[in-house]
Order: sequence, then C-alpha cells, then structure tokens
Amino acid sequence: MSTSSPSTGAGALSTSERVIRSGRVAWALIGLLLLLLALSVVVQSISLVVTAFVLGLFPAALLAPAAEFLKRRRVPGALAAVLVIVSFLGSIVLAARLLYPRVAAEVPTLVEEASEGLASIEQFLSDGPLPVDIDGVQEQARSAVEDFAADGGLQQGLGAAVLVVDFLTAVVLMLVVVFFVLKDGGRLWRGVADLLPGRYRGPVDKAAGRVWWTLGAYFRGQLFVALVDAVLIGLGLWLLGVPLALPLAVLVFVGGLFPIVGAFVTGLLAVLVALASEGLTTALLVLGLVVLVQQAESNLLEPLILSKVIALHPLVIILAITAGVLSFGILGAFLAVPLAASVARIVDMVRGRTPAAGPGSEQADGGEGEDEDEDSRATA
Repeated sequence: MSTSSPSTGAGALSTSERVIRSGRVAWALIGLLLLLLALSVVVQSISLVVTAFVLGLFPAALLAPAAEFLKRRRVPGALAAVLVIVSFLGSIVLAARLLYPRVAAEVPTLVEEASEGLASIEQFLSDGPLPVDIDGVQEQARSAVEDFAADGGLQQGLGAAVLVVDFLTAVVLMLVVVFFVLKDGGRLWRGVADLLPGRYRGPVDKAAGRVWWTLGAYFRGQLFVALVDAVLIGLGLWLLGVPLALPLAVLVFVGGLFPIVGAFVTGLLAVLVALASEGLTTALLVLGLVVLVQQAESNLLEPLILSKVIALHPLVIILAITAGVLSFGILGAFLAVPLAASVARIVDMVRGRTPAAGPGSEQADGGEGEDEDEDSRATA
C-alpha cells in the first residue's frame, strides 16, 4: 500500500496543481493578447514606416538573385544594390515612356467601347427569348462614378497634399529598405535571429529562408506568366482586328499579376470591347482566345513555373485574394497569394513535409548543412 502512493503522486497532478497550472496558462494568454494589442497600437502609429518596410521586402526578394550574381563576381555590395535598383527602375520608366502616350490616349475610347459592349449585353438580356430586367446596370454605374466625382472626389481632394507627401515618403523609405536588404540582407537577418533563444534560431532561420525564396520565385514567375499572357492575347486581338489591342494587352499584363481573378476580369473587358466594335462573332472568337490562353497558362506555364512555388488549390487562391481585397484593397489582392504561399511553406516545414522546390527540397543540392547555407544566402 505504501508502494502505490509515490507512483500515484508522480504520475498524476493534484487538483490544486492543475488549477495553478491552468492559471499560469491563462495569465500567459492574457499577457500575450495585451502584448499583441500594444504592438498593433504601435504599428498603427507608425503605419507609414511599417508599410514601407513590408513593401520594400517584396521587390528586394524579386531582385535578390541579381544582386547576389553581381556580388559573386566581386562587385561591392553597395554598388551591386545600386546597379540592380537603377536597372529595375530604369526598365519600368522605359516601358512607361514607350507605352504611356498611346495607352493614355486610347483609355477614353476603351472605356466607351466597354460601356457599349455592356449596353449590348444589357439589351440582349432585356429583349432576348428569356427577358431579364437588370434595371439599367450601365446607368447605375455611370451615376455612381458621377456621384463620386461630385462629392467624394472633392472631400478627398482636401487631403491631396498630405497624401502626396505620405506617398513620396513611403516610396523613399521603400527604396532605402530595398537598398539595404540587397546590400546587407544576410547581416541584418543574423542580427534579428540573434535576438531569439538558441533553440529557436535554427527552425526560424530555415523557415525564413524558405519564405524568402518563395516570395522571390513567385514574383519572378508571375511576372513571366503575365507577360506571356499579355503578348499572346494582344497578338490575337491584333490579328482579329479588335481595336485598342495595345491597352488591352497592358491591362492583361496587370491583371495577370492577380492569379485567376485578374485574368477573368481583363479577359471579360476584351470580350466587351470586341462585342461593341466588331460584333458577336468576333467577341466569341476573343472569348475563345482568352480561354485558350488561360488553359495554356494553367496546364503548361504554371505547372512548370509556379505550381511548385504556390502549391495552393485554386479555391484557396480565390479566397486569399478576396480576403486581401476586403482587408487592404488592391494592394492586399496583389500580396495575398505570395503571403498565402509563404504560410503554406511554414506549415509544411512544421509538419515535416519536404517542399517541392527551393531550400529543403529534394532537388536542392547537398545535405542539411548546405540547406541552411542556402537559406542564409537567400536573405543576403
């Protein structure tokens, strides 16, 4: 009887000990919530700085391989960062100078053609074999735009100067962040990792390396896919004789940066323009062209370029983009998919699953030690 008492005491906690342990857990959770609340207040008070920093990480992840290429050829880090940033901005400015005059001149015509195409669909639905009363969708849309221009535009115009100053400040801060991440990314990350307890540094460093690789690979792959979509659809519109092929191709490229949703919206706009300018037959041909290009993208390009990076179901992508739009507008829609893919990478690592590509994958050369080196280089 005396021998069973110690085992019972060692194998199970008493009621008072359970209550004490539960209390400690509850207070820890309350403290964590208060810490998160205080952190959110601080972030809101310096939202401009936080936004510029976060946004700067995305072009830095996109441009990091180019900077590393120059560093491996003994180019100083500062010079390599400047060359990459200037080349990137120069390419954007050059493309804008080449495309902006013609695209800007044709935007009013594009809006008019799309409105006429929408009016044709409205007329068909009203007078077709199964009449559908959609109560003047076109007029309601035009009225909403006019109301915004008359009221909301004036109210927003009062703070235009402040918005411009904030925007310019955010752009300058973002460029500074991109420069220093490209120049000293590895050293900056090691400084952050040193703040963590020793037992957490390895897993956090590995997760950061995989997320960093995912961000860069996603943006590079998505830009290439969007460019291919724009070239193929723009060329098809030109061959079909659809007017405004160039601005439509530019919109297809921009829409291609938003997987699934962007392609649907820009493709619908091209169909509306074709319907208004060339008739139903050409509109159906444009619809077939858009579907064909999207099928080629989803079955050929994305499996080769993006499937191993994103590894997300289309429904998850749509829900992520919707959540991004509701939370942060267009910017949220743009960042939703790479963030969701990054979260999926972390979940895979926690669950012990091998990623399909990038650091830690079976295709990566070397063992675990080289894997960690690759993660460190990814943040450099």
